[in-house]
Amino acid sequence: MTNKYFTYLLLTTISLFLLALLSFVIQPRYETSFNKGESIFDNIQDKLNNIKEISIDNNRNKISIIKDNNNWYMSSKSNYKVKNEVVRRNLIQISELRFFEKKTKEEFLYSRLDLDYPNNEEGDSKLVSIINNEDKTLVEFVLGKRKKNGVYIKKLNDQQTWLTSGILEMSSIENDWLETLILNIEYKDVKRVSIIQQNQKDSFSLEKDENNENLKINDLNKDQLPKSDLIANFLGYYFSNLIFEDVTKRKSLENSNIVTKIKFELFDDINIFAVIFNENKDKWINIDIDNKSGINLQENGKLLVSNVENWSYKLPSTKYNVSDTTLENLLVED
Repeated sequence: MTNKYFTYLLLTTISLFLLALLSFVIQPRYETSFNKGESIFDNIQDKLNNIKEISIDNNRNKISIIKDNNNWYMSSKSNYKVKNEVVRRNLIQISELRFFEKKTKEEFLYSRLDLDYPNNEEGDSKLVSIINNEDKTLVEFVLGKRKKNGVYIKKLNDQQTWLTSGILEMSSIENDWLETLILNIEYKDVKRVSIIQQNQKDSFSLEKDENNENLKINDLNKDQLPKSDLIANFLGYYFSNLIFEDVTKRKSLENSNIVTKIKFELFDDINIFAVIFNENKDKWINIDIDNKSGINLQENGKLLVSNVENWSYKLPSTKYNVSDTTLENLLVED
């Protein structure tokens, strides 16, 4: 190679390098508008009381939560009651998210951060939408993996992904939002319990002793002896911290499905009636409370649902033992 051609090649290389450098310097970049610590959703901070709908979609299940007056309900669960404090906590968490670190723009890498909605067949990517009272979408983004002090997000229609500072839950599990506590009747309030089994000989009733300590089995004959003075007390706790695993609009019953009927009488003339029934391999319960009793229980924080008679509740397995309890189970064997 002659000196002339070498000099020409060198000058060309230097020129191309300078042009590339100049292009990089003057090229507008997204980072110029990003400052670490800036609020990601600043349009929601002062509008928390002007929100009417929250949607969480993981492409397998969609949760829709709506506001009616001052209370929240899950429209995707037949408008069952949602915990107001859970809604508010999540909205505040969204408003407090801050930019922390820019991540990938490459779509094929989204799945590593669980940001590949709606193509997240195995991940936990979720599309979150927040709508105000004027039907305007205030916030819409894909929520991905959680870290100790942050989450990965991608605003909808934006290729850029981010790691935030600030946590966010936004669970796609319905029961994390629903008011799963139905009744919370204290043992000391229980006066009398009647357990009515399908086979009448297995039915029995219990009544508190004069010291309000133990439930005694009523109407035993001289040959029937309880296993102990405490044997029946567990039945008095049945409506203490009564929660559900699932809820649906009230199911109609057939006698063949009914397992047990329960009547609770409290000392302040409150009556609670329930029917436990089978559906497939699960046990469900329908609860009925007269209007006067319902008002009393609600005012004292012992009934968490105002329209309990509209629903059927799937019972947790820990409550099954009551529905299977017969009089024979409580007595000394012959």
